[in-house]
Amino acid sequence: MDGDTLYSIGELARRTGLTVKKIRFYSDCGIVAPAHRTPAGYRHYGQDAIARLALVRTLRELGVGLDVIRHVTDQELTLNQVVAEHAAALDVQIKTLRLRQAVPTRHPARPPCAAPKSAARAPRT
Repeated sequence: MDGDTLYSIGELARRTGLTVKKIRFYSDCGIVAPAHRTPAGYRHYGQDAIARLALVRTLRELGVGLDVIRHVTDQELTLNQVVAEHAAALDVQIKTLRLRQAVPTRHPARPPCAAPKSAARAPRT
């Protein structure tokens, strides 16, 4: 394919598996910019938009926020930095879940407490 090929937003959606609405959203956020707009305002994207949107989709599936994705696509953060931070955050979550899982096994369920004897007495008159 020629490097000068431009894709309509519909064709880009078919090639990336994203919806047209989502591509417009990413475009409006400045994450992927159209290479050209027609006089009628239709967006056309270059070959680089396919790779950029594939990266965005992968990062979103990992739970990375749009602000971080924008830093990656603007080359303010490297992908290695984002992956390392994401892995560290997952480690913390795993440790937290293991602690939560361990707590019920260390403390067996106790029988419900009986009402205090003072509460069982009849009120004084």
